[in-house]
Amino acid sequence: FPLDLTIRAENRIFVRGRGVDAELGGQLALGGTTANVIPSGQFDLIRGRINILGKRLVLEEGSVTLQGDFDPRLRLVARTDAGDVTVLIVVEGQATEPNIAFRSEPQLPEDEVLARLLFGKSIENISPLQAAQLASAVATLAGRGGDGIVSRLRQSTGLDDLDVTTDAAGNVGLRAGKYVSENVYTNVEIDSAGEAQINLNLDVTDSITVRGGAANTGETTLGIFFERDY
Repeated sequence: FPLDLTIRAENRIFVRGRGVDAELGGQLALGGTTANVIPSGQFDLIRGRINILGKRLVLEEGSVTLQGDFDPRLRLVARTDAGDVTVLIVVEGQATEPNIAFRSEPQLPEDEVLARLLFGKSIENISPLQAAQLASAVATLAGRGGDGIVSRLRQSTGLDDLDVTTDAAGNVGLRAGKYVSENVYTNVEIDSAGEAQINLNLDVTDSITVRGGAANTGETTLGIFFERDY
């Protein structure tokens, strides 16, 4: 039988593994026939991060594209400053076999880029222990490492997001988030001093979002945001 279906998923399309934790949203068209389903569509980044040896990089760009089969093509990009260079981590390729590339501006060899990112110095100046940590990070990104404790805890609690964060001074915090309905997302953030804040995102339409927050210090925030992709 012929197919002509459109599936919309404005959020909760998760890409996880190899240090990547990302949420995307978009739509998918299903054509062809029941004997030969042909998908086409794209899901774009909502929020996400890459964790590698305690270094947390926020994803700035991301998409998952299906064109003709159900092995989607990924492109996820995180960018950060590492001393005198800007480091980019690019996850790109088919989901069954993605390629992870370490690039920099100005351009340096990949092992040098990774050493600058993880340890803030040249690969020639790292210790044997740091060299072992670097190898472990590469293994994780290549898919040879297992789920971490945070990932297992997120799965066991049923949360949509769970993240351990650090500020510039190295203080540890915790953020937990969950969809309470189709268009309402909430998260709680707690820092090392015990200060907590709850945030609420309400998607009124595809383009209009109401965001509010309240902290245990008495501070509150409320805003209306208009967003449109071109």
